[in-house]
Amino acid sequence: MGAEVQEDISEASLVIGVKQVPIDHLLPNKTYAFFSQIAKGQLSNISLLNAVLKKNIRLIDYRRMVDSEGTPVLGFGKYAGAAGMINILHVIGLRLLALGHYTPFLHIAPCHSYSNFEVARQAVRVAGSKISLGQMPNPIGPITFIFTGTGAVLQGAQEILQELPLEYSHPQCLPTFLENGALNKLHACVLQKQDLYKHKNGGNFDNKEFLSHPERYAGTFSKIAPYASCVVNGLPWTPSSSRLISIRDAKALLQPRTLLPPGSSRLPHRLLAICDLSDDPEGSIEFAKECTAVDSPFCLYDPEEDTYKHSFRERGVMLCSIDMMSAQIARNATDCFGSLLLPYIRDMFRSSAMTPFEDYDAGPIVKNAVITSNGKLTFNFKYT
Repeated sequence: MGAEVQEDISEASLVIGVKQVPIDHLLPNKTYAFFSQIAKGQLSNISLLNAVLKKNIRLIDYRRMVDSEGTPVLGFGKYAGAAGMINILHVIGLRLLALGHYTPFLHIAPCHSYSNFEVARQAVRVAGSKISLGQMPNPIGPITFIFTGTGAVLQGAQEILQELPLEYSHPQCLPTFLENGALNKLHACVLQKQDLYKHKNGGNFDNKEFLSHPERYAGTFSKIAPYASCVVNGLPWTPSSSRLISIRDAKALLQPRTLLPPGSSRLPHRLLAICDLSDDPEGSIEFAKECTAVDSPFCLYDPEEDTYKHSFRERGVMLCSIDMMSAQIARNATDCFGSLLLPYIRDMFRSSAMTPFEDYDAGPIVKNAVITSNGKLTFNFKYT
């Protein structure tokens, strides 16, 4: 297309990235666009925020690019969810093996080890055929997956799980399933915001009110979480809203069971793993304080000690929260993200970090995503 490729970008007025830019690479008096992990007061990125302000950078945070309903307009589509689902199935296989149970999940490798997306899907299908043939061990009981949230990321995760023998149900049916569920299929339940929050004054759930005043709603997931073998979370979080799973909730969920009701597994506790696709450190999953990495995709969280271990045998729950999940399916994810970003590039290109923010002529989706300009914050920013 005639673009000139060069390493020196000092002449550029706009620098487009994806994840956080290393502080020593930030150029002053530029407009940057990337996922900053700053806007919710994440403590780990205060130094990045200070550098952005000091260098007079106008920062467009992709996470704040949302439509009128508060839904993000940018993301990696289904591929982040698909990669996360493949990884967590692999983790569950290793966790169950460490607890003494061989399962078909062991036929699923980490997502990045496959040459392409279709090869990964085929590996999941192989595991699914073995589950259909009754190769899940009886002592572990029925396996349940609970999805929280909506959007393309969760759809991608469900698309992978649907390669396995699967039955969906309403949350009210979970106790019956655990008592009578067959072992030659898995069980899934999808929970949206109205299933996870109730109005503190007893009124009906209102999405617009929830987006503007989340503090008026209390979380209800603690009533459903005891039925989950794996939680796949895609729920965005704000500091004033209730968490999906707090450290206190995790302690209750991971208490050793002595008297096992009908349908219970012989595992120390039902919850095996959490796949956090929200990309929100210390967000809706309170103890997901740092994201895991592609080369070390999971850890074991022990809520009693509030510690992380690289083990499969000890007390705790397996946690996978890679913040570059879609990089494991790089070509597909790149095409998806680029096609979503392209319509907003012209608005971003109009930005000049040297001019007042008030003079920036851009549409509301891009302009509302600017979190710093002219050495100042552009919105009512509060640390948590």
